[in-house]
Amino acid sequence: MELRRRRFLHLAAGCLLATARGALAQAQADTIFGVTALDVAPDSAAQGVALLKQYREAARKQPGNLGVDLLQEDGRPNRFVIYEAWRDQAAYDANEKASALAELGDKLKPLSDGPYDRRDYQVVSVGQAKAVTGPGAVCLQVHLDVFPPGLAATLVAVKEVADAARKGEGNLRYDVVQSINQPKSHMTLYGVWQSRKAFNDFEGSGYARRFRDTVGPLLGSPFDDRLYAYID
Repeated sequence: MELRRRRFLHLAAGCLLATARGALAQAQADTIFGVTALDVAPDSAAQGVALLKQYREAARKQPGNLGVDLLQEDGRPNRFVIYEAWRDQAAYDANEKASALAELGDKLKPLSDGPYDRRDYQVVSVGQAKAVTGPGAVCLQVHLDVFPPGLAATLVAVKEVADAARKGEGNLRYDVVQSINQPKSHMTLYGVWQSRKAFNDFEGSGYARRFRDTVGPLLGSPFDDRLYAYID
């Protein structure tokens, strides 16, 4: 796992967040986050980026949108994540019925072997996002899947690591969101750091190690952490 983190980290120097729309307003209890994972054929990565940008521009115009981040996996440029925030469930549901999302799905079909995975999440711990002030930012997404009996302990652990991470030098955001639908034991953690050094400090910190040690025995599937570049 540590070797995989280091391999991704060396590829993460180009992650740059947009300074205007990339900084999310303070999330409220009713804020809904959409997380979409998708991939296209290896030779269609550029087309995939273009389609995602079209969706982002349309989604940002939808009532209740609070931000859309597009992420491209380092080392696997044909794999993407859409991380978006909506004012409430009604705004999220309205976007689900909007033409932009349907068009994205239709246009992705010829480029991909299967459907994308899209889920809605509720707030567990989300702070004020800070804007990136220069190049070299590092973006991390962690997907957690724990056994239901370990959910309560995991919620405590993710809140603790999020609070500590936000106080770390160079951290720009650390979100923890939880699946609205069953199973509730699915969570996404999304963090951004100003520099590789700041991310390294986080990875080597006592609180990050304690977090991994705590959730490790509770996992229902392997610890899935990946680094991404931000699509500007």
